[in-house]
Amino acid sequence: MSAPVISDLRRLEATVERAERSRAEAAEAEHAAFVHWQEAYGAYEVAHDEASAALTAWVQAVLP
Repeated sequence: MSAPVISDLRRLEATVERAERSRAEAAEAEHAAFVHWQEAYGAYEVAHDEASAALTAWVQAVLP
């Protein structure tokens, strides 16, 4: 192979490696975001259940 072809192949390999690293980093970030969303949604569900229970208790206390 000629020098320009070898140089082009090396640049292509470097570009592919960078793209693969970027893809892996994006996948990790997406997973982390999903985990945070799950945690936040779980906290929302707990707060919703507690608020609902408090409202029910209040209504029962106010309306005999």
